[in-house]
Amino acid sequence: MKLRNINRGLVLGAVLTVGVVCYAVYDHNTFKANKPEIEETVESYVKAIAESNVGKAEALNSQWTELVNDKFTDYAGNDDYGVTKTDILSEINGTTVKSSQAGEITSAESNIKNISISKSGADGAKVNFSYSICYEITYGDPYFMSFSGLSSFNSGDYSANDVYEPSRSPYKAFFDGYAEFYLIRTDDGWKIASVEDYGYGENYTYENDGDDENSEGSADSEPIADSTADESEKEAEQLD
Repeated sequence: MKLRNINRGLVLGAVLTVGVVCYAVYDHNTFKANKPEIEETVESYVKAIAESNVGKAEALNSQWTELVNDKFTDYAGNDDYGVTKTDILSEINGTTVKSSQAGEITSAESNIKNISISKSGADGAKVNFSYSICYEITYGDPYFMSFSGLSSFNSGDYSANDVYEPSRSPYKAFFDGYAEFYLIRTDDGWKIASVEDYGYGENYTYENDGDDENSEGSADSEPIADSTADESEKEAEQLD
């Protein structure tokens, strides 16, 4: 009787082992099949976030909100230090970008590479990648949405009396960095749950090679279209 029970236990253990192995193989193959969709989700978001920063100040908040609602899913992980949908929306909703904001972004281009996708939990994925984003700006330091929330450019320099002066000339801003996205599979496909941006390099090139973007009263300075003396005094003022 004892021998029969032992044999029965061995058979049951073997069946369970085979079942676990089969499920692991199935789970691996299923996740592998999802990788193209995961990659496309990340690529489309990087492109969309860059493009959401283009336009008049009055339209930016609604553009950012629409993008986050479309690409993110609600998430509150205890072990995740990334920026979530709630974090970004709270910052957007709590900020009013003024119509008198100095300058605006007129175009944006983005690219990502070195993408690495790994399974994380039952229905999650971690995606690591490096990115490059280029913006064209009319002048000043307008605000824009980055992966971790709202930020602003740093186009200018300090004058002789230690007052910061943003660029008064058109320029391009280049950002190169590394980020990690945590995605979750939902009924509507893969959505972003949280984002971690590990910092970036920031470079600027000026239409006039930087000779007059910060020079007061420079004879070579290009005039800013539709600008007034009052707006010039408020160039450094970005947000409430």
